[in-house]
Amino acid sequence: MLATLVPLFFEDMSVASYCLYAQKENLFENPHLLGTGKYDGAGSVVGIEVFDSVSESDVVVGSQIIIPINNISLFANIEEQCKSFKCKVMLMIDQSIKPENSYHKRLMDLKSKGFLLALKDVVVERIADYQFMLHDFDLILINNDYGDPIKQARVFAKIADGVDLCVENLHTREEFDIAKESGFFKMFEGSFFRVPINEKDTEVTPIKINYMKLMKVINQPDFDLEDVANVISQDPALSIELLKIANRLTINSNIRSINQATALLGQKELRRWLNATLVNGLAAGKPNEITRTSLIRARFAENLAPIFDYAMRKEELFLMGLFSLLNLILSMPMEEALEQVGVSNEIKKALVDGEGVFSPQLDFLLNYESGNWQEVSRLMVLHDIAMEDVYNAYLDALQWYIKMFK
Repeated sequence: MLATLVPLFFEDMSVASYCLYAQKENLFENPHLLGTGKYDGAGSVVGIEVFDSVSESDVVVGSQIIIPINNISLFANIEEQCKSFKCKVMLMIDQSIKPENSYHKRLMDLKSKGFLLALKDVVVERIADYQFMLHDFDLILINNDYGDPIKQARVFAKIADGVDLCVENLHTREEFDIAKESGFFKMFEGSFFRVPINEKDTEVTPIKINYMKLMKVINQPDFDLEDVANVISQDPALSIELLKIANRLTINSNIRSINQATALLGQKELRRWLNATLVNGLAAGKPNEITRTSLIRARFAENLAPIFDYAMRKEELFLMGLFSLLNLILSMPMEEALEQVGVSNEIKKALVDGEGVFSPQLDFLLNYESGNWQEVSRLMVLHDIAMEDVYNAYLDALQWYIKMFK
């Protein structure tokens, strides 16, 4: 199975919902499923177990969970599968669920049991067919790739007055700004939040300059633990976090100093912890999803290392994932951002030029993250990768992220 969580944002860039995208089979290994892949959820909702790992965590606290269903999984025992979830669950239907009474009755049954409903990818020309049931939905998703979303929104808003609208597949900040300024949309989805802003802004606050200096030091092949301890001791927040993690690693450690804590962790663990913690600090003021994505990418990339036969270089792959959004965090071109923190040439080649030995791993995790299952399936066949290994690598990344911030 393959599964990923895709964020939907409010206009202030806080996360409104996480939408599940999942696929049960590798369609390139099972080409007979290419025409029936939409029925992958027969008998159950594919990928729903991902939420068992995150539903009680800060990943989804205050957010809705959106679960796509089709005309087969609609009649599965959704109530039983979702009974342990504490947050609101929104069921998202597509055009496989026709505007017919049998489907409408089942949807109303689910809504009476507390589920929210969303309608996805219905084109303007067909929206009138759904008119009799539109007001039973809580959210309608309008696809930016189907044409001007504002023109679509005018039609939907007139027919389904009072139903919230979300625009999906926004690819640029300009598209996001236009959609936001229109006032039609409550939520926004797409890759726009990973796209650098147009204006170049290389000014960084003093504390962030110190963070970048520290990152550059720790990413050298060898560094002095005492030098790092001296820098950390000047930052109360970093000192507290360092002592917390050092105490978690040791029973009855009774750590008395920052120097003792850095010595206890050693170069390898200190480098890993500081890189993750400093990225989180550098991202302050950016969308929280930037931090979450960076850290999950880092762990996912590290987990993919042995799968791509790079087990001996997993620390580099961790950094590649961690710094894959550094241009957004620092609001500067990627090449300049990487110069600020000091990384290997192979990481630079992958993140700046999309080339080098790490570029296949980067390409893979970006496609996985976006739920581009056709390309992910192709790459798994190309590199002889087992689906279960990839899914476990992603699930571990989610769980690692959750534990880090608990």
